[in-house]
Amino acid sequence: MIIERIKELRFPLDQIIVIGSGILDAYGLRQADDIDLVVTPELYKKLQSTGEYIEGEKHGEAYLLKGKVEVWMTWGVGNDFATLWKDGVTVEGVRFVNPHFLIERKRERGNKKDIKDIEMLEQYLHE
Repeated sequence: MIIERIKELRFPLDQIIVIGSGILDAYGLRQADDIDLVVTPELYKKLQSTGEYIEGEKHGEAYLLKGKVEVWMTWGVGNDFATLWKDGVTVEGVRFVNPHFLIERKRERGNKKDIKDIEMLEQYLHE
């Protein structure tokens, strides 16, 4: 389960929020293969300074990569750590992006996997 994998990273839980499909895993809807996080600027700099992460860029945003863990400072324009944290949900001590926000993001992308994820999340939230 993703929650155990996140806790094994030993990051301060009050400085990370799980984005992407992690919430589907936390809710038991489907397994997430990777871990996508938005972290505080301080934690980002600390991880960057270790030299253990590969620095990259996707969608015009810098990120750090180590194995199946991607670490970001933002998730799109205006979606920094503080904003995402404020509206997030906590499952077993781990903070996740608000599922309604995730649905909006997945609708924007609209690929096959995203549509299926939206259906699962909406059904889960409706029950």
